[in-house]
Amino acid sequence: MTRDDMTLERFAVLLDAYGADPVRWPDAERDPARALLDRSAEARARRDATAALDALLDRATTAQPSPGLAERILAEAPRARVVPLRRSVRGRIAAVVGLAAAASLALWLVHRPAPRPTLEQAALGQLGEYQTPTDSLLSATELDADDTMPEFGCDDPEVDCDDSDLAQVRPTAALPFMYRGFA
Repeated sequence: MTRDDMTLERFAVLLDAYGADPVRWPDAERDPARALLDRSAEARARRDATAALDALLDRATTAQPSPGLAERILAEAPRARVVPLRRSVRGRIAAVVGLAAAASLALWLVHRPAPRPTLEQAALGQLGEYQTPTDSLLSATELDADDTMPEFGCDDPEVDCDDSDLAQVRPTAALPFMYRGFA
């Protein structure tokens, strides 16, 4: 606010809110109000009237409230009414909650999960056929650091293994993922 922006209406509001003492006025409005006082006789008259009212208020004594004043005010204050629920309303609420629980349980029991998708025959054919007995994979102790390909075979005479089928399969297609680096 510049020095010339203060109006008599704003000055009157300032006097009503803060009194005639410029120390109590807001910092942003103090200089424009003083400039208005310098150029306006009406502003000075309003300030003088407010100063007389301030002096009168300063001389007035404050009355101490009586000890029972707070109790009387609280006793006469309106109270919030608490309306208890009738038994029929409580019963209806309990019935609704019980029915909702029963419906949830019924839906949970009846709900069947969607069937799991199965692979088509063409996708199964692309997976290839696993030709090596599992025991050989678990006990691959014949691996040496010099070997480029582990040797698997059927050493158990009780198991009928045909080793001729292993020679026809490409090693990278028949071996599991972890052995492809050896091929």
